[in-house]
Amino acid sequence: MLEFASSDAVRTTGDAPDVCLLNPETLLLIWDMPTRLWAVPKLETTEGKAISPQATLRLPLNGGGTRLLRLIRRPKDEPVSFLAEAGTLGRKDEITIDPEGDFEFANASMLLEDVTPSGRLSLMSALLGAWASMFRTRRSKSYTAFLNKLVSEIVDTPQRAKAVAKLSDQQILISAGLPVAFGDIEAVYIVSSFGFRRLAVPPHESSEGPQGKKQTYMIADRDGTENGAYLVVTGGRALAIRHLAATPVLPSLSRWWLARGKSDADLREYIIGAMARGDTKARKAALEFQLRCPLSSQRVTGGGGLPSGEVDLAVTTARGTLIGGWYRDPAEMIASIDILDSKGTAHPFGDGFYRYAGNVMDDDRTVSATGFVGFYRDIQSQVPILQPRSLMRLTSGSRHLMVPTAQPIDPAEARARILRAVPPQHLTDEIIENCLAPVIGDLQQKLLAAAKADRTIEFGEQLKEPAVSIVVPLYRVLDFLRAQVGAFACDPWISRYCEVIYVLDSPEQAEECEHLLRGLHLLYDMPMRLVVMTRNGGYARACNSGAEQARSDLIAMLNSDVIPYQIGWLELMASKMGGPQDVAAVGPKLLFEDGSLQHAGMYFARNERGQWLNHHFYKGLPDQFRDANVERSVPGITGACMLLHRGTFNDVGGFTEDYVIGDYEDSDLCLKIRKADFDIKYVPDASLYHFERKSISTHTDYMLGVATQYNAWLHASRWSDMLEDFHKNDVPQNRPQNRVSDKDDQGEAA
Repeated sequence: MLEFASSDAVRTTGDAPDVCLLNPETLLLIWDMPTRLWAVPKLETTEGKAISPQATLRLPLNGGGTRLLRLIRRPKDEPVSFLAEAGTLGRKDEITIDPEGDFEFANASMLLEDVTPSGRLSLMSALLGAWASMFRTRRSKSYTAFLNKLVSEIVDTPQRAKAVAKLSDQQILISAGLPVAFGDIEAVYIVSSFGFRRLAVPPHESSEGPQGKKQTYMIADRDGTENGAYLVVTGGRALAIRHLAATPVLPSLSRWWLARGKSDADLREYIIGAMARGDTKARKAALEFQLRCPLSSQRVTGGGGLPSGEVDLAVTTARGTLIGGWYRDPAEMIASIDILDSKGTAHPFGDGFYRYAGNVMDDDRTVSATGFVGFYRDIQSQVPILQPRSLMRLTSGSRHLMVPTAQPIDPAEARARILRAVPPQHLTDEIIENCLAPVIGDLQQKLLAAAKADRTIEFGEQLKEPAVSIVVPLYRVLDFLRAQVGAFACDPWISRYCEVIYVLDSPEQAEECEHLLRGLHLLYDMPMRLVVMTRNGGYARACNSGAEQARSDLIAMLNSDVIPYQIGWLELMASKMGGPQDVAAVGPKLLFEDGSLQHAGMYFARNERGQWLNHHFYKGLPDQFRDANVERSVPGITGACMLLHRGTFNDVGGFTEDYVIGDYEDSDLCLKIRKADFDIKYVPDASLYHFERKSISTHTDYMLGVATQYNAWLHASRWSDMLEDFHKNDVPQNRPQNRVSDKDDQGEAA
């Protein structure tokens, strides 16, 4: 029941408010005022305390009056008295509400009666937005029923919206026409008998359609729309209601797109971008859609002095979009190259755009051109966008679209294209840092996520407590396996006390490699294990995967092209570990095939361009060169052969895995070990042959691209302070006064 009483101290003329329910726990108080209310009236307890939660809405009426709505919680235990102030009317009313009162549910028709269009917009926005959250009504069946009734009352015969395609098991694409004069859309809601929700993905407005309408596309969850629903579209000054019929059996996105028979690149990117933010199935569907329905590639053709150009590299990742290509501008007409977002809006690259001189083929002849790469951070996607679009903008104001061919979806292939994007002679640290590195880093993480140990094959009975675990990564080149396994088997200490773990980083060779190792096991009766990776993940991932399988406290990392030529080398190295100097890593002497020195410890120095590079002590000098045969501490040792304490290896995180393909991981690991205050020793009495870079030379992305320069930049960006300290203070010791350097030797890898 509702009691309305006057106070002797205040004026109480006027009618009492109507009180009704929006759901069993929420009351709606309704006053009709004869004039406009320009201020929000107060509502508080008779003791002057604020009421929380409460919400107020003023709905203008066609006759010039105001319908004042107040939403409050229904009292639970005992009657509650309120003072309601009616603003400019100068009136205060005391209202007492009994929690046991028999209130009816709100009547949608009466609530909307005589309310102006702007008032209806305000009411729908409040009911679907702020009020639903404030009073927690989203799961209320009675509130949902009231909303459905209200929406149906606003428009007698709403226009139709149509579900046109299935995006995934959970999502559908909806099409609806809106007036061109509707303005900007603020929100879209689905209202059905199952509930109501705001669409998470903003709608996409295509170009103007027939009869002064613009076609608007929306992405919605399928749940709750199977039996029909309402679309409520709110704008700054407009409200539109569309009826969505029961969802039929829908065509796939690709089938619907091809059946349309027309291209809309902005809509295509809108759909891809929305699906990219979905679950795994939605992201896979986004890739399939791009592959089945590619855009036509497009370049700018010149002639007669007009500009020409092409984008041949375009990669969109979660960190931004990278493009690369070339242009010719004989008359200097090009103002800029811009990137397009999913709405077709052009964005200049600004400081993230770099040019360099080059050549292209034109009519079977080589002509000069300008190469370029650009990175734009704010266009991002969790799913590769295979054809990001660009514009060539001329000083005249004209704009020419450039669309690349579909880019590779595999992160390794996409990374390979980036590594070929800029010729090495034009590559600078600035281009790497501001342009290439963010995208390469993202692709590297995606690649590593797919590169895991797939299975382990054992040959013979394995040692339970080996003295050393020898880990050897294999990539493509298996030519040295026979010699290496034979050398292991001929060393009594290795064959008796060590376990051998091969890690195959080129899984397409699994059958060949297993067959070869099984035969070598039968020949030498030496236990071995083969870890097969799911895909090529690079030197660091392969080594770390092998280390995870190790059972010993000492791990020997050995390249597949390192061959021992004497027994006892590993036992000697193991004897140098630990001790009062806390030696955590030991490296041997490595020789070239002709017997000259390849490695006698590693140090760091800048090249003529100021870049920090890795160098090997005394490289190229004779094996018996005196200083190369002194056991000593060194800044680092090569990953081609190093013995490490497993505990230290794990504590520093093993090999850092974001270096590309294979380079600088070994020096990075050594610097991590030194930062942890452990020593690293070079032991010349342990000597092996290293047929250098036989595996990595098969990787064209490394040899022809910029991987080594990228890795050098990444390494220096992390360790430049420590490298400078080594160089300045001659730390650890015995840095040669007259070093023999190899400018091409910048790191080590499998």
